[in-house]
Amino acid sequence: MRPEVIIFIVVLVAYFLLSTAVRQYMDMKIQALYNAGLYDEAMKTLNNFFARVLLTTYRQYLLRFMVHEAQGDHEMATRMIEIMLRMRNSKKRQAQVIALAFNYYVSLGNKKRAKELMEQSKRYCDQSVASDCQLTYDIVFGKRHDCIDRMVRMLDSAQPQLKSKLYFLIAKQYRNAGDAKSARKYEQLFDELVQEGAGPTGA
Repeated sequence: MRPEVIIFIVVLVAYFLLSTAVRQYMDMKIQALYNAGLYDEAMKTLNNFFARVLLTTYRQYLLRFMVHEAQGDHEMATRMIEIMLRMRNSKKRQAQVIALAFNYYVSLGNKKRAKELMEQSKRYCDQSVASDCQLTYDIVFGKRHDCIDRMVRMLDSAQPQLKSKLYFLIAKQYRNAGDAKSARKYEQLFDELVQEGAGPTGA
């Protein structure tokens, strides 16, 4: 093999390894800043030249959505999630985005958009995810309140993101049932978990 070919291959491999390492570092740094509640710093890092070049377009929009949502900037978060929904995604990724967007719009109380995404979940998502979207929609917008006991039993073993959603849905069901005192208890638990960075939309 000619020396220049060997040099080219070595340089190419070195570039690949370096770019992969830097991409992973940038991604981990942004997530660490996000988890620490340093949202301005996370956004600053996202605007960094290396992050723009090395992170995939989808990953950039997902991280921007997460930061904007955490900051309470619903206009920008909505813009990010809608762009993600219009991307040329694989079926698996589109299912993930639909579920994420559904939970986001539910949290905003946007009944119309949540219903549209719930219908899309039936075409793109697994049956369990589509059923969860239907149940969530029925509780939040349909005043259903017959799942409180089952959801309360799930709390002990639930991870923070799921626990946050359970608090949210349990509180909604107590409101639907007219039990304001119990609703306030779970709303407070929900708010505390969200402040720790474990919102129900997740990513």
